[in-house]
Amino acid sequence: MTVIPWPTFAVILGMALIMVGTGIVYGYAKGAWDYAPGASILKNFMRAAYALLIAGTGLIVAGLLTGGMPVAVAGRAVPVSLYYGAALGLLLVMLTYNVMHHRVRIMTAPGSQGEDEKSLRVTRVHANFTEYVPTGLALLVMVELSGAPAIMVHAGGGLLVLARYLHAYGYTRHPMASFGRIVGIQSTILAISFMVATAFYYLVLCRLVQA
Repeated sequence: MTVIPWPTFAVILGMALIMVGTGIVYGYAKGAWDYAPGASILKNFMRAAYALLIAGTGLIVAGLLTGGMPVAVAGRAVPVSLYYGAALGLLLVMLTYNVMHHRVRIMTAPGSQGEDEKSLRVTRVHANFTEYVPTGLALLVMVELSGAPAIMVHAGGGLLVLARYLHAYGYTRHPMASFGRIVGIQSTILAISFMVATAFYYLVLCRLVQA
């Protein structure tokens, strides 16, 4: 059993706290707590965000000063799917706080009657991500666990990550069809189809070997 030293844990936790703190600062628009419904709640959220940023920075500094630079376990290869899981997880965090940012912006806009077209589009980008990525990422992990060569896992994972970033960028910036939106969604389907085909291949291969 591998024991993670506390300095390394402190650095990792500090990075996570900074990510969340930064997201809250962006998500809850500056000044929104001055006149928005539920202003006291938003003000407390912003205070918590700054506290997270300070705590996160402190943990990272303390961890690094005590020898807590995160390092890979000696002799253990990093799973290929871990790279793409991290990239997709980061995108999900960004999309989530982007939704918060636009909803708070509309909520605090004078005379606002509800979400505008941009906010609805940003929300849809987030929803589209959650519809496709869990299945794609699960397939990617299972394909790797089935013994597929690293190049095949890189191909599926790399295409999926590129597709989702393209879709998020294109659909967020343009209300109608755009290069990013069209190529992003089609590339997402291609990536999932590639992993499905790989999964079927290894299913058949395992059957033949067992026979």
